[in-house]
Amino acid sequence: MSEKEKNYGSIYELPLQNASALAPEIEKRTIYGPENCWDNYVMRHFILPAHRGIPAHEHEWDHLMFTLSGDGVVEVEEEPGKRIPYLMKTGYWTRVPGGLLHEYKNDSDVPLEFFCIVPTRGDPHAKKFSMRAERAKRKEEAE
Repeated sequence: MSEKEKNYGSIYELPLQNASALAPEIEKRTIYGPENCWDNYVMRHFILPAHRGIPAHEHEWDHLMFTLSGDGVVEVEEEPGKRIPYLMKTGYWTRVPGGLLHEYKNDSDVPLEFFCIVPTRGDPHAKKFSMRAERAKRKEEAE
């Protein structure tokens, strides 16, 4: 069975992807996405180091998250000038609605580890893979 056909494995054996644009030292791995089982969405695994954060940003898609370990918060601006803390604790699920400014904070002494699901267009690695696959398909069909 090839790696592409593998149906199980350890998250920690998946290749690290560069996510330094999000935060220094953050670890990112893609579990499911266009390269593996899921064309329209991406399930990523993040480890945000202790005392680190992801600066405030916004985009049109939702984030669906589940915290595996740690104790952090994502502050979401539900109303202009009013940020609400959404807790990210072990075992908590969290949804950040699209179109809202949000910022991740890990002020604890341990890493914050979580899954995050977004549409394929919301992940630069998955988006690039999808675009390449689509171009290859069009080229193959044209031949």
